[in-house]
Amino acid sequence: MDAEQVWKLWRRLLRDETLQQQLFEAQGATQWLEHFPDNERVILQAYGSQFERVKWFVENYQFRLVNSFINALETGAPLTLRALLNIDLDLPALSKAFLRQQEWFDYGPRVYGYCDAALGFLLERQELADYPQIRDLMGLERESVRLYIGLVETSAAVPGTYQRTDGARIYQSRYALSHWLRDKSLLGRSRPEEASEHILVYLPTPEARHKFTLISPRAAYLYHCLEQPQSLASLMQILGSSAAQPSGEDLALLDKLHRLNAIRMPA
Repeated sequence: MDAEQVWKLWRRLLRDETLQQQLFEAQGATQWLEHFPDNERVILQAYGSQFERVKWFVENYQFRLVNSFINALETGAPLTLRALLNIDLDLPALSKAFLRQQEWFDYGPRVYGYCDAALGFLLERQELADYPQIRDLMGLERESVRLYIGLVETSAAVPGTYQRTDGARIYQSRYALSHWLRDKSLLGRSRPEEASEHILVYLPTPEARHKFTLISPRAAYLYHCLEQPQSLASLMQILGSSAAQPSGEDLALLDKLHRLNAIRMPA
């Protein structure tokens, strides 16, 4: 047997539920192998001869992945997880549905990538149709997840410009999620009113965990103006001002964004 072929077929067996069912139901019989190529038939016959052990490995693999779905949410979207638990959502069942959609893909150490995919899956589930506030919360925490994912490739500082850092993102909510952020015991248990908020997700330092803070619509606008690094002159042009520098209000907001590690400012 070719070692690489054995490994590839084993990985396929771990993820292919149809193949698993065929092997387990055969209980050592070999007739079902007739349509497989010779090199695969020999390997599957060896697996089939010890199907009970193979079944044990497959079930343990699936059990671990079902738990890892919840662990990914706990790491990347803990507020969402708490809200889902508070509404008694059947997370193991949803985990299995997600993993079947992904063909039991193992994300390994890529926890934030796993969490991002899990949140995308949950956002489309009909079970949450009556919980738009929780969906909104998922959108917020997805921004924090993508903040961490984005740190893999950091952008270089451009001297003499106003520039976004890699340590912040802005989310515009549909609901007043600040109520939940202030009192986490209410997650999923209350219904925040429909009132849009601009929430900054930021890393105070590279070593710290992310935080959330409300910012004004004007501060959010200034942040969005810095999609590309801007000199003072180009920023003033974007702001539609003929003044030599931003207004006192805008300078204060830019300084606040700077102190929150959301932007860099010219020295």
